[in-house]
Amino acid sequence: MSDNKETNRRVTRFAAVFAGGTMLSRVLGLVRDMVIGGLVPDASRDAFLFAFRFPNMLRDMLGEGAANAAFVPVFAEARERDTEAKYRELVSACLSAMILLFGALTVIGLLLIPWVPAIIEALRPLTRAEPKDAEQLRLTVRLIYWTFPYLFFIGMAVFAMGPLFVARHYGTPSWSPVLLNLALIATCLGLRDWFPDPAWALVTGVWMGGVAQWAVMWIAMKRHTGVLLPNFRLGHPAIRRAAWLLGPVILGQAAGEVNKLVDGFFAYSLSDGVVSALFYANRLVQLPLSVFGVAVAVAILPDISRAAARRDDRAMRETLLHGYRQSFFLAAPAMFGLLVLGRPIVRLLFERGHFDENMTNMTSIALFYYGLGILSFVWVKISVQGFYAEQNTRTPVIIASASMVLNILLNCALAGPLGYRGLAIATTLSFTVNFFLLYVFLCNRHGLLWDAATASALGRTALATLIATAAAYGLWTRIALRSAGDSLGAQCFAAGTAISGACLLYLCLCKAMKIKELHYFVEMLGWRNATR
Repeated sequence: MSDNKETNRRVTRFAAVFAGGTMLSRVLGLVRDMVIGGLVPDASRDAFLFAFRFPNMLRDMLGEGAANAAFVPVFAEARERDTEAKYRELVSACLSAMILLFGALTVIGLLLIPWVPAIIEALRPLTRAEPKDAEQLRLTVRLIYWTFPYLFFIGMAVFAMGPLFVARHYGTPSWSPVLLNLALIATCLGLRDWFPDPAWALVTGVWMGGVAQWAVMWIAMKRHTGVLLPNFRLGHPAIRRAAWLLGPVILGQAAGEVNKLVDGFFAYSLSDGVVSALFYANRLVQLPLSVFGVAVAVAILPDISRAAARRDDRAMRETLLHGYRQSFFLAAPAMFGLLVLGRPIVRLLFERGHFDENMTNMTSIALFYYGLGILSFVWVKISVQGFYAEQNTRTPVIIASASMVLNILLNCALAGPLGYRGLAIATTLSFTVNFFLLYVFLCNRHGLLWDAATASALGRTALATLIATAAAYGLWTRIALRSAGDSLGAQCFAAGTAISGACLLYLCLCKAMKIKELHYFVEMLGWRNATR
């Protein structure tokens, strides 16, 4: 039991380190989105966001997915069993393979870009939308060409996450995306008048941020693992083992990323502003998902992988349950907060300049439908770690592929009658089905992932969340109605008071209800007397 407690504390500590850096990145990401939303017109903003989706799709599919799912188990096993020299040779060999892979994908992607306009035109009968302006389509294609090489730099950066996670260094991977955000903010503010279209200033920021992020990640990899350069020993057996895992991982990650790309094509084929509305709504949803869900998922993978290597099924089950409880404790308040206060949050953050009241309406509606799926999004991230730790990447692939097909079918059925609302609903429904199937298969493998302690913890956490959310809505309504004006200061005061009051009430309720996840979290922060 003491080993499980120590594992839980270590997982929470690593999750908090990762969450802290990710929170910084996400906050700056919101600042970046506010700047772009206010200073870049709808058509140019839509074109850039759609273009930047292509390298980001492959980065998520082959970068972070590979580092977390295919390489971490292989690296963790080698770190436990092999000498330091052999471990470095293994990492360098895998780095060589990834350089060739990302280089080839960059070239292939550039060759396929001319097909984009034909795909957009083919979707019009389903979306019932008007044809896109020819000049805007040409701009979009040119933007895709110039943003796509970002894939190579960011791919190399996220590969470094694998050995850094095994070395239990979470700091640099968590804050390095800040560099891209800073570059985009700087170029949007300083260079948008230098180009005939402000979207080209953002392309400049993509290149600056991508190169900077690659540089700091490789420096961190050198410092913590001793590896900086590839050795091009492509016959190393570790490459074959990682490739055996990587193939299914690519397929599994592809399902989710193809979903996003399909959503992007459907959105871009609709009216101007839809791409931006869905993007900004998704950004707000990604804040709790990335800060809490991904942080916990990343933190538990090394411990689950070690438990799997020892064939300690009980330790795996306890760590997974802890991951579900910890992520629920962190994500549930964010979910209900966005559902209840979504519109005032969107208005406060983004409504200025080119981001007008109509954009606020569209974004807040999309946010509501996306927000309904936050727990499903988070728990999918937790659930797949149980399969990846056992080097079973096939089951998540099959489930994710089925969910991808469901999402595409729902898009085809709902985009016409419901527009962008249908796209958000389809995403939430498909992720919910994805989680349910993953959970069922995990239970078949490890026994029912549910016990009295988990039921009690989730129930008490849900009760605290509902009370705090009701208080937040009450505070915001009361302050907003009594506000003397509609200024930015009044909005900040109303939203800030409601959110901070609800957070304080939530923590007090969790303490009163003796929710252990609060204890783990504050203990890690050093507030050891807070829960006593």
